[in-house]
Formats: sequence, C-alpha cells, structure tokens
Amino acid sequence: MPFSISWYVPDRVILVELSGVLTTTEIQTFTAQSYEMIAAGKPLVHFITDSQQIRKIESIPEALKAVQASPNHENGGWYIMVGSINPFVNFASDFVSSIMRSRYRRFDTMQEALDFIKERDESLVSIMPPYQVVQPK
Repeated sequence: MPFSISWYVPDRVILVELSGVLTTTEIQTFTAQSYEMIAAGKPLVHFITDSQQIRKIESIPEALKAVQASPNHENGGWYIMVGSINPFVNFASDFVSSIMRSRYRRFDTMQEALDFIKERDESLVSIMPPYQVVQPK
C-alpha cells in the first residue's frame, strides 16, 4: 500500500507517509481514516503528509477532487505537506487549501514541518519526539 497513517504524537499529530503511485481510491481511504482520527483526537489535531517518496499520483484532477470533498473537521489544526510532488500539485494544493480556509503550509523537510507546528502549538513542545531519518536499505 502506498500510504501509511499513524499517530506521530498520540491523539495530537497524525503522520501520513506516501510512496510509489497513489490512486484516487487510496487518497479517499487515507482521507477518511484521517478524518476519523482527527475526530477521536484531542484538539487541535495537526496533520502532516510526507510526500517525499511519491513517484506519481495516478490522476491529479481526481485526487484534488477527493481531497476537496472531505470537509475540515472542527478538531483540525494545521495541515502540513512535506516534500514537493510537482509544481502543478503544489499550486493546486495551495489553491484548494485557500478555498477551504484550512491552516495549511508546505515545507521541504520533516524537521521544518515539526518545528513549525511546535512554534504554533506550544503544548506540543515538550511531548513531540524528534524526527528520525530512516535510511533506505
């Protein structure tokens, strides 16, 4: 499966890691799982998507529709994208987030994303674990 979803910080920060070729169905699946996790978490629940290992999105227009179809949850905090898929996806993600009025930022590295969240949510400073870079085997 080209995505994994887990708690980076239990009940507070969700981490989605994407890889390979991502289909619209998979986007809908991880979006629905994320929504359930945000609903079950303790506000504000922040959401980090690591797209550094993505090779391709099967249908960019359909993917954007799938993301736009999911409403923002009232418990939702910052939505962070790490990595750059391609210029069009970056532009579209920025555009969709502005339409949906979500708190959205994009960063090149995971460390930048985590530092940003800790700056915006001081309650996470003491409980957020350091990011461990895992080298491919």
